[in-house]
Amino acid sequence: MKILSISFSLLIYPNLAAAQTTFSDVHPVFVTRCAACHGVAGFGGLDIANINIASAFFDSQLPSYYSPGQTKGFASLVRMLNGTMPQVGGCSGDPAIDAGNPACATAEELSLLQVWIADGQLGPSPSTGENFCDGDGSGTGCPCNNAGISFSGCAHSASELGARLQASGTASITSDTLLLKGSRLPNTSAVFVQGTQQANGGLGALFGDGLLCVGGSLLRLGARVPAAGLASYPQPGDAPVSVKGLVPAAGTVRHYQVLFRNPGAFCSPSTSSGSNGISVTWTL
Repeated sequence: MKILSISFSLLIYPNLAAAQTTFSDVHPVFVTRCAACHGVAGFGGLDIANINIASAFFDSQLPSYYSPGQTKGFASLVRMLNGTMPQVGGCSGDPAIDAGNPACATAEELSLLQVWIADGQLGPSPSTGENFCDGDGSGTGCPCNNAGISFSGCAHSASELGARLQASGTASITSDTLLLKGSRLPNTSAVFVQGTQQANGGLGALFGDGLLCVGGSLLRLGARVPAAGLASYPQPGDAPVSVKGLVPAAGTVRHYQVLFRNPGAFCSPSTSSGSNGISVTWTL
């Protein structure tokens, strides 16, 4: 079966309900298929096959010129699917046609890259915290039957999959490296928020075109203008999450979400929506 599309919304997503694919899973694919040109000092400023996995992931998240509004990691998959990468490899992008050509990605490799992208292009470290309040119909239904996918919010004007919030790093009040990352966001405005409770017992409450996942005492961590659908908190110069969020002690549980402006008439008259939620238990 040919897996072909240059549109993110048309990609095929196998078994997303259990997907927690990280860059550690897909890095070997890039090393195998792309190292000849994109190992160290790669063409186009892209070292996605660098043996240093942190450096490779960083480059995978740079804005793409080939696929405007997306990342270079996304564009790499697009080019494998349309046969323009690897260059001079003689690949068509159809695994059935390319079978036997060692330069070309297999169907399994292409599917793995698709899941990684659909899962929000997670970094090499496993996710931190517990996911809740998905807009996939497992909790409160999305306001206009605009369900997204698991581990995401409701579908919105920039992604029928829904916005995704992930947390990575260490949630420690003495050594805080927690990073909140939103993906599949409109390139408008977004704000990372913290709550002391889960809204509606974790099922979420209607909020514009999506769901509000956090409740109790709300605190605004930081506003962002997403680029290529991505935004994160903290950035250099920002206070750590535990400091900005006034986390009082080890054992404290806080809940996080990214809310954003959903431009245009998409679902309801509102122009607001949100991602899934992440609950984090802070340690010493």
